[in-house]
Amino acid sequence: MADQPPLIFRRVLGGLRPVGPIAEAALSALDDGPVRVRITRTAGNVRRNALYWSILGITAPMLSERIEGDAIDPEMLHKILKDRRGLVRVIHLPSGDTIKDYDSTSFAKMPENERAAFVDWSFDTLSKWLGVPVEALLTEGKAVAA
Repeated sequence: MADQPPLIFRRVLGGLRPVGPIAEAALSALDDGPVRVRITRTAGNVRRNALYWSILGITAPMLSERIEGDAIDPEMLHKILKDRRGLVRVIHLPSGDTIKDYDSTSFAKMPENERAAFVDWSFDTLSKWLGVPVEALLTEGKAVAA
């Protein structure tokens, strides 16, 4: 399964309430029809993971303004960062072509210390690309993730 922003909800008054803008956007995209929900306990540092995806959601449009071509979304930015960090397996086909398997190293399968190191490195990298202090990214990301 591909790494995706977590859709985190909390139980409130017998129902589920979205936590953060990613879950809110997913919920607002639903129509009145039934949906399938799979309830799982979260693994790893949920707050760090939510902060990571919040910061990707903030920085992707900013980086999109600086490039030519299609806009970057948070999922694409996540793949770009994984590729830069060397967390993508390159497959060589018999034809001589190569493809990249972005799902080869999943967040869910990474030990917590490796995931934390990747997130810290990602924040530093995004900070350099945008020319803003990491603290500014963290402050904005925490406000959005809350």
